[in-house]
This record gives sequence, C-alpha cells and structure tokens, in this order.
Amino acid sequence: MTGLFAAQAQAQEQYLPSLVYRTGPYAPGGIGIADGISDYITLINERDGGINGVRIELEECETGYETDRGVECYERLKDRGSDNRGGPVVHGDRLRADPEGREDGITLHTQNYGRADTAYGPVLDWVFTVPGTYWSTPR
Repeated sequence: MTGLFAAQAQAQEQYLPSLVYRTGPYAPGGIGIADGISDYITLINERDGGINGVRIELEECETGYETDRGVECYERLKDRGSDNRGGPVVHGDRLRADPEGREDGITLHTQNYGRADTAYGPVLDWVFTVPGTYWSTPR
C-alpha cells in the first residue's frame, strides 16, 4: 500500500485538542460551542466510526477565556497526537499562539475569533478562521 490508503490503514485515531471556556466571563457562549464540538465528534465516532475509519480523540482543556490558561493548554497539548494537529482556539489565546503555531507546525482553527488578517492566507497560512474572523461576525 502506498500514499493516502497506507496512511489511512495505519491511522487508528486522530487526536484533536479543543481549548474551551465553559467557565469565566464568556461561559454562556463558550458552553454551547464546547458542547457542540464535543457532540459532533461523538456523533462522527459513533454513527460513522470516525472519518474514513479513523476515530477522533477529542481532549478538552478549560481556559476560562483567560489568555495565560489558554497558552498553558496550547503548550501542554501541542505535542500529543500525530503530526496533523490543530484545534479550536479562543481569541485571547490565539493572539499569542499564532507565531508559535507556525514554529511548531501546528494548524490552528479559530472559529470567529482573532485577527482579521488571518482570513488572508498568505499572512498566516496555518490559521483557519471558519466561518469568519472576530471582526466579520455581525454584532
């Protein structure tokens, strides 16, 4: 076996860190986001057996929407799992994790948070701002 099929045959589980904020000043919004991510990963694993047969191992780290706690979570979780790492990161954490993400080779997903220039790929080509940035979200 070669290429993509060999990688799929070898991979049994894909690690996905998730920096959440179920506590702190923004907990009312963070709880729903964290629960939604967790529920969706559970659905994919239970209903579909993962993605192409690769189950997802989700590990949450509580930040309380505090930058220092978020950076600590990033540092603690960045070396776990495979080389294809990345996960949702909250606004304050992301501003400090952006340069480290590139140095560490970690793809970051920032759901409606962070710098507007992350939407322009050549600026921060390892940061994905799906569905938008903090500044593109209607207020």
